[in-house]
Order: sequence, then structure tokens, then C-alpha cells
Amino acid sequence: MSMETKGLATSLFKALDTLNLLSGCSDGALIGEVVSEMGLPRSSLIRILDSLMHYGLVERNLERRYRVTSKFRDWRSEDRDEKLVSKYRPLLRKIADEVGEMAVLGRLQGRRIFHLHYEEPDCRVRVVPPVGRAFAIEKMAMGKLALSQRPDLIPEGGSNELRKEIARAGKDGFSWNRSESEEGIIAWGAWLEDPSPLSPMIAVTWPSFRYSDKGLAQVERLLATSL
Repeated sequence: MSMETKGLATSLFKALDTLNLLSGCSDGALIGEVVSEMGLPRSSLIRILDSLMHYGLVERNLERRYRVTSKFRDWRSEDRDEKLVSKYRPLLRKIADEVGEMAVLGRLQGRRIFHLHYEEPDCRVRVVPPVGRAFAIEKMAMGKLALSQRPDLIPEGGSNELRKEIARAGKDGFSWNRSESEEGIIAWGAWLEDPSPLSPMIAVTWPSFRYSDKGLAQVERLLATSL
């Protein structure tokens, strides 16, 4: 192996080659076809495909054909974030107007939550927008959702309680930040699309004194009718 290639991640190349193959198959491909084209062991390719499915880049239809997802096509798009903001801004605005609290759009980027956009109500007491600020991912509502899909990113030394909370987020599809990142602030986060490391999330935030179960129920109704 040359000095130029010996440090490269060949397993990553195999996954990228698999994506490249599937992106050219408009009808998808059966596992036998993928094995034939890739020339790799079936067991290895199943692990690669399962990993790509978990990440949201590949799906398997009822005919057991593997194909790339719309998330894959959005992922490689230069204006992916602009599309997400354009798609979900009306929902965020509706929550801000009808619930009277700030709604934030975010996604996982590397090892942190990237805040794409927020809409806030006209309130005398406001929550400071998170855009441009950094928080520990395990203390954020959206962060716990992301970690339920990427447990490898859970910080070393994370408590058993934190791991249980992340597991509950993975099961329930929503999570909480109860004054963990900022004192006096409650945030509730949920997925806007099927859970995956590529999917966008929403967080609605309240000053602790203004939070109510009624307000949360209103948020849930708006999400159920808008998504």
C-alpha cells in the first residue's frame, strides 16, 4: 500500500461506493445485485446497507430492493438548509403566534446541534434565541433526540440516568431540556421527519414560570396537523 493511501478509511470507501451504486439504480437493487456489482461479501454489504439505512440515506422497499432516499438527495444538495428553513418556517411561525413561545429548527452537524432558524412571539419576557450559541449536546432537547440515533456521540462518562433519558427519547420521539442548558428555561424537542441523524428537529422553549401542559398539548396538536 502506498504512503498516500495507507491512512485512508477503506470501509468508508466501500460505503460511498455502495451509495454511488444505488444512486444510479432508479428502481433500486436487490441484495444479490449489490453483492454482484460490488464484489464484496454479502455479510459485509448487509452491515454497510443497515448502517446507511440507520443514517437515513438508504431504504428498503416492500420488494426488498435497496435504494437511496430523498434525504440522500437533499444531503448532497448545496441549499439543503435553505430548503429546510423554507419548508418549516410557516410551522415555526404558527407555533410562535398561537402558542406564544419561541420555536427553533435544528439538525445534527458533527457533534453539535446546528440551529437553522427560529421564530419568536411578541412577548415582554423572551427566551434568548440559541442561534450562534453553543450548548453541550447532551443537555439539549434536540441533542438528546440526535443522540438516540447516534449513541456513539454520547460523552464519555455520561451517567446511567442520561443514557436512560436518551433511550426514552429514542422510543418516544420527543425529549426535554429542563433548565439543563440554561437556568429557568424549559425546552421540548421532537422530530419533524422520520428519526435519523439527517432529519430536522424542532424545539419549543418556555421560561419555566410560563410553561404549562396545556401549552405543550397545543404544540403537539399543531405538529400533528401540520406534518
